Amino acid sequence: MKRLIAYALGLIILVLLVLVPTVNLPSSSSTTSDPATITDYNAVFTVARNGDLAVTERLTVNFPVDRHGIFRFFDRRDPTDAHARLDPANLRVLRDDKPEPYEVLKEGRGRYRDVKIGSASVSLFGTHVYQIDYTVKGVLEKGTGGRQTQLYWNLIPSGWQMGIAKSELKVNLPAATSDVSCAIGVGQGTGCTPKGTGTDTLTITTGPLAPHTPLTIKSGVGVPTPSRGNILPWTVRFDPVVGSNVGALLIVLILAALAALVGIVLSARTREPRPGFPILYAPPDGVGPAQANYMLTETTNKQSFVATIMQQAEHGATTLKNADGEWSITDNGDDAAWKKLDPISAYAADLLGVKGGSFTASKKDVSAGKTLQSAIATFDSGTKTWATENGLMKRSGLGSLGGVIVVLAILATLVLCIWNPFRMSVLGLIPGLFALCGLPLVLPGAGTKRTATGRDLWSRSGGFKRILSTTSSEDRFDFSSRKDLYTAYIPWAVAFGCADAWAAKYRLETGSEPPVPSYFAGAYAGGVMGSVTSMVDDFSSTVDSAISSYAATQSSSSSGGGGGFSGGGGGGGGGGGSW
Repeated sequence: MKRLIAYALGLIILVLLVLVPTVNLPSSSSTTSDPATITDYNAVFTVARNGDLAVTERLTVNFPVDRHGIFRFFDRRDPTDAHARLDPANLRVLRDDKPEPYEVLKEGRGRYRDVKIGSASVSLFGTHVYQIDYTVKGVLEKGTGGRQTQLYWNLIPSGWQMGIAKSELKVNLPAATSDVSCAIGVGQGTGCTPKGTGTDTLTITTGPLAPHTPLTIKSGVGVPTPSRGNILPWTVRFDPVVGSNVGALLIVLILAALAALVGIVLSARTREPRPGFPILYAPPDGVGPAQANYMLTETTNKQSFVATIMQQAEHGATTLKNADGEWSITDNGDDAAWKKLDPISAYAADLLGVKGGSFTASKKDVSAGKTLQSAIATFDSGTKTWATENGLMKRSGLGSLGGVIVVLAILATLVLCIWNPFRMSVLGLIPGLFALCGLPLVLPGAGTKRTATGRDLWSRSGGFKRILSTTSSEDRFDFSSRKDLYTAYIPWAVAFGCADAWAAKYRLETGSEPPVPSYFAGAYAGGVMGSVTSMVDDFSSTVDSAISSYAATQSSSSSGGGGGFSGGGGGGGGGGGSW
């Protein structure tokens, strides 16, 4: 159940990341005026029977100061149909009747196409004539207000930052017009009267227009409404998510499904069938607490290290002493006791320099913290090496590379969804679903598997943990005949993470508080503190604090300092200015 909840939560997070580009969709329109002016705005709009539009805009621009050129942006959104796309195509740009360089930029997360005309290395002054040719598919739509088919279009869009001294606009339609509306400005605007109403050609002329002043017409056209080939199942708001091509989206979804399948297959190869855990009243022979816990969980940690220190003391090799919050580990000088230890417990003593001496740590001891931090890291790798060299573990699947690939997939998902370089954040599903389904590859032990010998030790370690961690009176220890059983197995309970349960088992079976281990000298000797868990916590806390003190010094040293008519409401949104 926990795994299912984790996968569901991960899927929700992934979907939210993919949808990030839909949040706060920006607008490219601006109320900023421009130093340049358009002294003559001349445009010809030719609409074919299939609804395609061809436009020639001829703009006479006066630059009173040095500029590099002009820009013309197009709004791909159709206000009358949220599923339509009004994409400019077949662009051609002339300046003073000669080809002029330009580049097309995607703005507003893909909603706008911005044609940047001119060159940064060329400065312009005075009057120049620009001609911009382009086409747009599917501009005829189903009519409203009794019209069979209509053209609802901004002949001059509202986004022009330059004032216009005069304009002449000509609209060639595939059939006679009817019920023509015309407005200058946004909303109700100011009425205008086209010439040629009732014919297939409309002509509109104006005087001066302030910046950001659209001129809009809505006219019935006497032809059957053509099919609009620019309709998509989703609105323009979702273009940054799924793109503008159904075929491309299907390919991405198929690739995402395949990536998820690969993640599932690779993850399945990391799983090992859980063995049976028989009831064992003694720990596995030949290993210590840290080794047994590693074979059980394929993890090493500070808790296992602390258990190993306690195992040294339990066997009489060392003495643990606490005095005013300062812990010391001292060699007892008993060679026979050292020889009884498993190799990993002896190895931990070497890392701290305990053999033939002692090691002391307090909560604010930076030097001891540095030693402990290094010792625990080396102890962890040493435990893993022991398991491999003794034929208990072997490499499996992709090994550690699998976890690296999952981490890289997560980073790729964040880039594709948040930065969205391809204007199609759904691409993030490909690495995202792989990472989600392949998440077990980053878990401890994903790159290794237990051998037959290792599985046997896994089973026996699990069986011993089972007896320590259950308080059931059915699985009883004979504490009455062996008083030392409880304290002897405390290091194992600490390594397995079940010290509280082991103490509760003793209380249940004896009706008394657990004894204090004899190797805890000083403040805890003689049962002053009856809770072994408190002793373990205090010792672990000292280790934690010492390491934290060291880490803090490292951190500080590295921190140097619709249906009606509205002016500006039709298709053909956009505008421009100079730069």
